[in-house]
Amino acid sequence: MTSHREATEPRLSDYDEKNVGIEQIDGLPAPTTSTRPATPRRHFQVARRFILFSLLTFLALNQFTKLLSGGVSSSDTSFYNDQTEVGGYWRGVATKGLRYAVPRFDTANIGGEHHHDHDRHHHGHEHRHLPGHTSIPPKVAEKIFLDVPNNQSVSEALRRYTSYAHPAGSGWDFVSAVNLKNEWEQALGLRSSGPEEHLYDAGSHESQQRIKGGMDKMGVWIDTYYPVMNKPVHASVTLLTDPPFHAKLREDILPGDEDSQLRDEVPVFHGLSVSGDVSGKYVYAGYGRKQDFDLLQEKGIDFTGKIVLVKYGACFRGLKIKAAQEAGAVGVIIFTDPEEDGESTEENGYKPYPEGPARQPSSVQRGSVQFISKYPGDPSTPGEPAYKNATRLEGGNQPSIPSLPMSYEDVIPLLKALEGKGIHAGDLGKDWVGGLGFHGVDYFVGPSEADLHLVNDVNTRVIPIWNTMAVIPGHITDEVVIFGNHRDAWVLGASDPNSGTASQYEIVRGLGALLKKGWKPLRTIVLASWDAEEYGLIGSTEWAEDFGEWLQENAVVYLNMDSSASGSNFHASASPSLANLLKSAAQQVESSLDSSRSVYSTKYDAGSWEAWQLEKAGSLTGDYDVWAAEKGSGVGPLGSGSDFTPFLQRFGIASSDMGYGGGPKDPVYHYHSIYDSFTWQQKYGDVGFHRHTDAAKVMGLVLLRAADSIILPLNTTQYGQDLAYYLEKVEDIAKDSKLESKIDLSSLSKAIDSVRGASTNLDIERHAALEKLRELLPRPGHLKGSFFGNIHSWCNAEAHKDKALASMQVWDDSKEQVEESALVAPPQLPHLPRLPSPGKVKDIKAVLKEIRGINKKLQYFESGFLSEKGIKDREWYRHKGTAPGLWLGYGATTFPALTEAFTIDHDPALAQKEAEELTDLISKMAQRLSA
Repeated sequence: MTSHREATEPRLSDYDEKNVGIEQIDGLPAPTTSTRPATPRRHFQVARRFILFSLLTFLALNQFTKLLSGGVSSSDTSFYNDQTEVGGYWRGVATKGLRYAVPRFDTANIGGEHHHDHDRHHHGHEHRHLPGHTSIPPKVAEKIFLDVPNNQSVSEALRRYTSYAHPAGSGWDFVSAVNLKNEWEQALGLRSSGPEEHLYDAGSHESQQRIKGGMDKMGVWIDTYYPVMNKPVHASVTLLTDPPFHAKLREDILPGDEDSQLRDEVPVFHGLSVSGDVSGKYVYAGYGRKQDFDLLQEKGIDFTGKIVLVKYGACFRGLKIKAAQEAGAVGVIIFTDPEEDGESTEENGYKPYPEGPARQPSSVQRGSVQFISKYPGDPSTPGEPAYKNATRLEGGNQPSIPSLPMSYEDVIPLLKALEGKGIHAGDLGKDWVGGLGFHGVDYFVGPSEADLHLVNDVNTRVIPIWNTMAVIPGHITDEVVIFGNHRDAWVLGASDPNSGTASQYEIVRGLGALLKKGWKPLRTIVLASWDAEEYGLIGSTEWAEDFGEWLQENAVVYLNMDSSASGSNFHASASPSLANLLKSAAQQVESSLDSSRSVYSTKYDAGSWEAWQLEKAGSLTGDYDVWAAEKGSGVGPLGSGSDFTPFLQRFGIASSDMGYGGGPKDPVYHYHSIYDSFTWQQKYGDVGFHRHTDAAKVMGLVLLRAADSIILPLNTTQYGQDLAYYLEKVEDIAKDSKLESKIDLSSLSKAIDSVRGASTNLDIERHAALEKLRELLPRPGHLKGSFFGNIHSWCNAEAHKDKALASMQVWDDSKEQVEESALVAPPQLPHLPRLPSPGKVKDIKAVLKEIRGINKKLQYFESGFLSEKGIKDREWYRHKGTAPGLWLGYGATTFPALTEAFTIDHDPALAQKEAEELTDLISKMAQRLSA
């Protein structure tokens, strides 16, 4: 763990090249004002001044000659015109301090965790700017970056983003896209463009060229896609008793939360629900999981023609409706039960929001009911981008029966009307009894005596959405690091997603600060503000489907941040190859709430949901992976539910997700409610906005390390260890299913062993390559500027003061520049370092070519899990290593096709077939690592 002060406050005298130069100039004798007769000393001073004048004249003439020749010397031209596959690596190493650009210790960490030598990174003498040119080695870049994110700035950004409702496809959503475009332009040092500038239709020449031909030019733009979505028109729920009960279906305006006045900006409804007007008896079905419906049907409950009441929790809301319609139901109401609120309940003596941390009784959870485990994105264009003129299909991932969300305040009369009817919920298990006993509810299954009338009227149509995008060009343009957050919210979104949007803005400001100092990343960075995530990951999925081939060739990692702060517990999930990178960054950033602790150590500050549920109900109702915390890296696998999904599970890009979430001891987070507001965030969610800032620092370090490390910080050895665990879980499932004797997994086990062995060997290769490169690159002492060189640097310091972005070309929408970008002469860096001899440069490039080969193996490792046929019955998902569980939606199922052959199909022959395909995929991955 690094001291926050030391990690964020570099000594300018150590790291500023102008100070280095001035110190050496100040070593000259001070001028004299004596009027005494000439002496030998005076003659010496005259001679010294003459020499200095001659030198300055020479330098001026030299600069004038360079200007006449276009500003690029022959050595510079050779440096920039190297178009070999390692040219970008060489330019990156040379301009990041040569040997300073290479870590002292092996970041591959043979067979273990990923360790950055963080203390040395921030304290050692090797981290100074190099004399004579603008050099920002990776660890110095981290110091500069960490000094930027701060609580005041992030809170102001969140206030801006949550001052109006901005659901996907609304006018305010478009305003938020344009505003963010301008904010990013300003932060990155670009001209602020107008609302119609750099605004492209997806599929247009401009949009396509911006990605496929524009990775070498900085800029910010907006891509417009055209998915099918719905907007609420009218909703009602009436219990047909005498007198009838009419559900309010509306959240309250609260005196202590002025933001709640915007409650009607997004009425209570479900995204991608269907219109319907249905009546019938109703039944309570617990969490509404597939197994809950199966259990009730075994007990004799007939769902045909009935409306079902189910609690939020345990699985994705859309899959509750899928299970209900498959059971024969005609409508579904999903209600929020305080059982899911942990310790902060009225039953435990806490007042409801805003007077206290307990749930506001009228709070409603909006949300999409898309069948996300079948496929995400636009329902009408599965596997294809939703262009304006797209050919559309009937959506296959939406419900066919209407549904509505409901507050616990509204559902209490409905549950009370079931009392004494049918099976007592407690007879079915502890998790069937909710938390409304304090309000006089005794949970029964029913069916009811009275009918329930449900109306859901929505307008479903093609609606435009807007992804705001940015590129920061690196020295290498075919290795791209992508960092995304979604911007759209169900109402105000102070936690989901705009805490993440505000943290992302702090990261963009940090990158801008680096750019203004002359930094350029080794790899190209793409920033994304996705739209319509709330409807079903639409903005990210359509973009990924649009550029899928480009992604598979060029993307090295996708880093995701959805909500950065909704509680006290730090959490992270990732591809196993990224797990230790996230973990080490979180261990090295100091918690701004407690300087004696790291961010990573706050994982259970508000308690563990797993432990809380086990104590309360005796079993886990959610999608928790306890092993990841107990045995593995501490970073769990990815399922779905956020924008990493298309990158990882369709295109095989190593991905991650992180932020702070709530624990059972935290104030209740009003998810997808009007009360997910700035007021709640300021008063209960993240008092002081410390976690917003800490999340920005952790993600910023991960981003910088992915972009600037000579060898990609992807740990395939950790991946191999996790694959062994995945197999262990499958073996336990086979044993529990009594199918253990009917399947042979020995070949799969051998394939996993071969990956582990190949990865260990690759670790040795990468370590050796780094050591070889360090030996070839000049030592720090060899790069000290000469007397004349330092004079030259000092004289030119002011000239380059305002030209820190000189190494960046900026995108121009003019047709000529788009088509003729290859003809534009490469720009000159402010200060080119004195390079090694041509012979040594040749040797260095040979090692860099070797490193390039290692990086390509690491980059494409994840895609080895992709199956052309995809997963059975949901072919959009192609990753055979991890996917959202078919009946979980958000939660990860590892070795999904193999696992579900046991748990869902109960078919040993299918399981054997899936095991053989996994064996083939993993064996080929081992071969590629060893090639």
